[in-house]
Formats: sequence, C-alpha cells, structure tokens
Amino acid sequence: MPLVSVDNRSVSLDVRGSGSTTVLFIHGVGPGGAAWDLVTQGLADTCRAYVLDLPGFGKSERGSATGSVDDAATLVHRVLHAQGQTEPLAIVGHAYGGLAALAFAARFPSHVTKLALVSTAGFDNNPAATLGRRNRITDAGWDAGTAEDWLRAGLVEDLAEAHFDAMRDAAAEVDADVISGCLASSARRVLLEEAGEIEAPTLLVRGSADPLVSESDLQILAARLSGAEVVSTPGVGHWPSLEAPDELRAELVRFFGL
Repeated sequence: MPLVSVDNRSVSLDVRGSGSTTVLFIHGVGPGGAAWDLVTQGLADTCRAYVLDLPGFGKSERGSATGSVDDAATLVHRVLHAQGQTEPLAIVGHAYGGLAALAFAARFPSHVTKLALVSTAGFDNNPAATLGRRNRITDAGWDAGTAEDWLRAGLVEDLAEAHFDAMRDAAAEVDADVISGCLASSARRVLLEEAGEIEAPTLLVRGSADPLVSESDLQILAARLSGAEVVSTPGVGHWPSLEAPDELRAELVRFFGL
C-alpha cells in the first residue's frame, strides 16, 4: 500500500483504478480505510479511488495526531498535495470521516467537485453519550472485544463472518487514545455553520435504521447545504459500506457520474 510522507510521518493512501475521475474515501472510527473495500472493489477502472488511512489507523503512523476533526481536514489537504493531486476531486466521508470531509470542503472549496457524506449529520445529537463511550475506552482500553461491540452497535444487517472478523481485527489494531481522541472531537465539533458556506453538490446517505444519526439530524444538515440530496438505504444501520456496499456504490456512481 503506497505511503505518503506528511509532517515527517507516513500516511497510507491506497490508489485503486487509473481513470481520470478521482474520488477520495475518508473512513470513520473503526477499521480504517478497509471499511471501503467492498465499495471500491466494484468501481469501474475509469475511476481512480484514493482510500486514506487517517493517522493511527491502518498502515498510517499516528505521529502527534490527537483525533481532531480539523487536524484531519488539514492532513487530507497535505496528503493530496504530497500525492500531486492538485485538481479538484470528489470526496466520500463516513461518520467521523464525514466531519473531516465537511471541514475540508469548507476550508478548501476549490479542491472539491462533489461531496458524499455517509452516516454523517455535521454534529453529534448526543455528545454526552459519545463522551461517555470515550471515557470508558480511555479507562478500560480498546481491544478486539470492545472493537466488536463498537461495530455491532451500529449494524443492522449481519455481515459474512469472515468479513466481520476482518473489520473487527483491523479496528482492534488502533490505539485506545486514537479512538478516544476521535470520539472526543466528534462529540464537540459542530459543522453546521461551515456547511452553509459549501457550494459543492452534496449527497447525504443514511441507513434507515441508523441508531446514531436520525432522519431529522440529516434534514438539519441538508437545510444548511446548497442543493443537498438525501438518500435513505432501507434496513441498514450506521455502516452502509459494510452492510449494503452494492447499494452505496450504486448511489455514488450515479451521483458522481462514474
């Protein structure tokens, strides 16, 4: 997996496909970029997919990363430039990664053609609960058991056992302080005002049974965005890329014109 040097640390940016249309995938808290595998593997070769591992996830070194959403947006900017990607591109973000994508689009609007946010509302509707989870992880640590509980809490559809095990194991490799830092920032960061400044066409995707992001949450964000489109995936929870990758891919292909 290719590594890009940013701020004296190695950041993993997997490049899949070789087409002229480029899409960047930013993961949420969990298994890192591997969460996009079933989505990107079905994309046409005419699409070039950049799959990023944020600091501390996957093959990316943590360095001094604290889990700040705004620091993640800055990192995305530096990674793209280190990769030589100076032309605008489409971005997909899931949950925490969606917050980073929103922050990036607000700060660097000329870099974004279209934006797709999956299981992301631009704010946490229950920050106390998120901070409670963060505190428990800080106190008790993060291992395969807690990673499994984290994944299952957002799932509605049962995954193939081998695939679930792979996602759990990838998530379990992340340090507890990286997870807790991301959760702390997710709980405290509200991006609704910045969203009002984003002009890029935006697709908001939510699983109809998502326990963490409600339909009303999504509508609040949609009202702030210019011309946002909202799509609900029936019978899916917080992880559309794991539970319904074919449906999610189809929506991305349609929206991005791939």
